[in-house]
Amino acid sequence: MNKKQTFALSPIVLALGVQAQTAELANENMTKNDEQDIEVIRIVESRVQRISSGATGLGLDSFDTPQSLSIIENDTISKYNLSDINSLFKQVTGINIDQTETDRTYFNARGFDITSMHVDGSGIPFGDIFVGDLDTAIYEKVEFIRGSNGLITGLGNPSGTVNYVRKRPSNDPHASVALSLGRWSNKRAVVDVSTPLTDSGSWAARAVVVHQDKESWLNHYENDRTVVYGVIDGQLNDDLTVTFGYTYQDNNSDGVTWGAVPMIYSDGTQTDFSVSETTAMEWTYWDTLSENAFAELSWYINDDLNFTSKLNYTNYEDKSELFYSYSNTGLDSETGLGMLGYPGKFSAKDEILIWDNTLQGTFQAWGLEHSFNLGISLADADTSDLDSGALSGFDVMPALPGWDGTEVARPDWADPYEAGFTDITLNRFYGAVQLAVTKNFDFVLGASFVDYENEGESWGASTSTTEDGTSPYIGFTWEAFDDLNIYGSYSDIYQPQYYLNEDLEPLGSAEGRGYELGLKKRFENNLLVSFAVFRTEQENLYEFIEYGDGDGVDDDDYSDDFNYALYRGVTVESNGFELEVSGRISEQWTMQGGFTALSMDDENGEEARTFIPRKTFKLLADYAPTWDENLNAGISVRWQSDMYYESGYGRISQDSYALLGGYIQYQFNEQISLSLNLDNLTDEKYLSSVRTDQAFYGSPTDYSLTLRWNY
Repeated sequence: MNKKQTFALSPIVLALGVQAQTAELANENMTKNDEQDIEVIRIVESRVQRISSGATGLGLDSFDTPQSLSIIENDTISKYNLSDINSLFKQVTGINIDQTETDRTYFNARGFDITSMHVDGSGIPFGDIFVGDLDTAIYEKVEFIRGSNGLITGLGNPSGTVNYVRKRPSNDPHASVALSLGRWSNKRAVVDVSTPLTDSGSWAARAVVVHQDKESWLNHYENDRTVVYGVIDGQLNDDLTVTFGYTYQDNNSDGVTWGAVPMIYSDGTQTDFSVSETTAMEWTYWDTLSENAFAELSWYINDDLNFTSKLNYTNYEDKSELFYSYSNTGLDSETGLGMLGYPGKFSAKDEILIWDNTLQGTFQAWGLEHSFNLGISLADADTSDLDSGALSGFDVMPALPGWDGTEVARPDWADPYEAGFTDITLNRFYGAVQLAVTKNFDFVLGASFVDYENEGESWGASTSTTEDGTSPYIGFTWEAFDDLNIYGSYSDIYQPQYYLNEDLEPLGSAEGRGYELGLKKRFENNLLVSFAVFRTEQENLYEFIEYGDGDGVDDDDYSDDFNYALYRGVTVESNGFELEVSGRISEQWTMQGGFTALSMDDENGEEARTFIPRKTFKLLADYAPTWDENLNAGISVRWQSDMYYESGYGRISQDSYALLGGYIQYQFNEQISLSLNLDNLTDEKYLSSVRTDQAFYGSPTDYSLTLRWNY
């Protein structure tokens, strides 16, 4: 099939001459300079030719990948000031976020929670809730692969996979500084420097440093974070290249919420508080520290074969003192009374070690070229959770709204004890092959074989389980007409779950099937239009029931009824379609966005997961006027349909709403620019989530001014 680099996915590994184009570029450079060493050509060109493993583990571009995906480039991240993953995810076709608390967030696609967050193609697909503000400054691109993904994650999940692609050194020296000042005392500085370390360019380094300090529209909430990232890559000899890198992210939040304000009164009417209302106490905090060290070795075997080995080690620490507010009787609409307090102190430590080994190559057969990918991934994750019981603070709360954060004094805490731990081992063997049946028709076949073991406990209840599983993948692409691909794919869903059921036993794996059929049309001017229909069938999907202590008795003071989160398994079917446009539509306009519509039903034919909007529309449109080449502008649009949650007191609903934003940027000269960013221009009032009966309101009108200097 005709491959065009225009739509190549972002880099995950160093592609060292696997593509024929790389070899041709190398030959051209050797012709220009006979004395130039081949090692210099290889490392310099490999920085240009990095290719993503994408949805299949093969070096396919967007057009030839039989699955839906979106790619947000660093330029877009910078222009729209998408400085953290929450703001970034909000702009991506088919992706939704549930901000149930200030510092914990769920992400979902096609109706299911995203559990796979990869960095440069490596990760463990566990965890459906993410803590803290992950900064985006260190990433070159972010890939959103929607649909079942067992081929690249080892465990099939119907939502998709997010892959963060870290910045790497460039061939030429450059430096940039960005200083931002925004509403709610938002101050941010980013420094990004890249430089060759040798005259030939065979070794180079890059460093990114970020510091941000901000307050919020929510009372008492403040956040600061510091990020340091460094990476070095270079060539050991003609055939071996190495990369070493390190990331440090320190995220500190004060005045945080554990839960949020109640959304419904005991008489069944929905609350309507100020957008700044919160149940946080001033002494609360939630701090996270994440450190990641990685090393990569790439071996150029020949023009058709390349081996890559990647080692990633992550150390994560989480410390918090929190305050939760709940009710036995419901919030009284007349008096605002009925809330009780529940403090908690927690700390967690996670260590993750992942070793990925991949052999990629091409071969000739039947007069056509085919490609393949074989891999072994060994991963181990150890977690430990400590709990310190509060010796006070279980108070009857005053009328809500109107709390000032001093209603409950910071408690004294009991000595910490280990409330839970896990020791997860995930070993997988995987492979995929792209077979060119004709010049215009390709099959993609693959499978992932998984050996999964979890030894763990949660407040005395065992979460241990051992499972083996296989996730097959079948796909095809048919270029029926020039630059028009018809594609389809199928993947099994196999997702081990560590949740506990009502009998305090592991819920067991979720299993199912995912199907996708679509069209992709490639136009001139770097424009790609795609349309996909999808269907997902999943059994034993976890659904939250309640909190409890396992004795089946509701205690009067609720003091020991929060030990366990209890779940049941449900069967859910999701059907829908997506339309996405990405690229240049004219000399002056570039567009990226799309529309998603879906339906979700349980085994009884009733609507399932109603807290997820059934229709969403996202658009980022950039304008570069020909009458002033120094001026750039952009418009962002986010719209979603209504959603609701059935609580014990009645329905909590959020009507459909639209948020408008954008930017204006002026380039004074080659080095200095100034930009103004705006979000929620109409000051729309909306809930950040209706996943539970507690929530807070999303950001009102926001703005920031950024001065950038580039060298």
